[in-house]
Amino acid sequence: MAARRSNPPLLGTAREWAVDLGVAVGIGVLLGLMGPFGSFFNGGPLVRIAYWVGSVVTGMAVIGGLARLGLALAWRRRWPLWLVLAAVVLIGALLQGAPLRLVAVALWPEIGRLVTPLAWYGQCVAITTPIVLAYYFIRIRPLARARAREALVPVATPAADPGAVLYLRMEDHYVRIRTERGSRLEIGPLGRVTAGLVGVEGLQTHRSWWVARRAIAGVERDGRNLRLRLVDGQTAPVSRASVAKLRAAGWLAEENPA
Repeated sequence: MAARRSNPPLLGTAREWAVDLGVAVGIGVLLGLMGPFGSFFNGGPLVRIAYWVGSVVTGMAVIGGLARLGLALAWRRRWPLWLVLAAVVLIGALLQGAPLRLVAVALWPEIGRLVTPLAWYGQCVAITTPIVLAYYFIRIRPLARARAREALVPVATPAADPGAVLYLRMEDHYVRIRTERGSRLEIGPLGRVTAGLVGVEGLQTHRSWWVARRAIAGVERDGRNLRLRLVDGQTAPVSRASVAKLRAAGWLAEENPA
């Protein structure tokens, strides 16, 4: 049985965004009725609701996009999660707050005198922080875990002809399968994908790489680091823990200085 494939949009699906923006409208209406940060005294309820709906919807679009993009880069590049979330809060508050201040001052000129730009930015950070945290725990984290749990059938083969596979490489929660005819992505950990390569001579050279022996064009050494030069021009890293295993298999008989 073939494994299911999925390559989800980096910034989310239209359905996800429709739900998020619908929630944003509801929150905006509630804030318009409540009038936080002194806005209760700024005009009638219809004006307040229009302002807060616009603010929250804009914030959801800006912050949601930044959160998805930032967390995707964090997973890919192994950046600290707290640093990415902090950057999303600070940048999102600035991108959202600057134009909204212009709108607020146009509607209520006294705001320009009573609230300094720095105080305004502080209010935006205070509003943005719980939104980013809620967006992460409610939307991003469960979504990533659910997609990571989409199981490959254990007996599935990564290609119609496993012998055509050159190498496997981890990309976030996916495995890129490079064959003689191209490449594609599969959901699942590297070990479960390699389990489908029955009878193919190959080894895991790194925690995120598996290489077929037939794909090796040469070996490169740079100091204490080793890399395998592959037939498609790519190079696969060799972890220090894998060096002895590759030597025992005769893969490192010819090591050339970089």
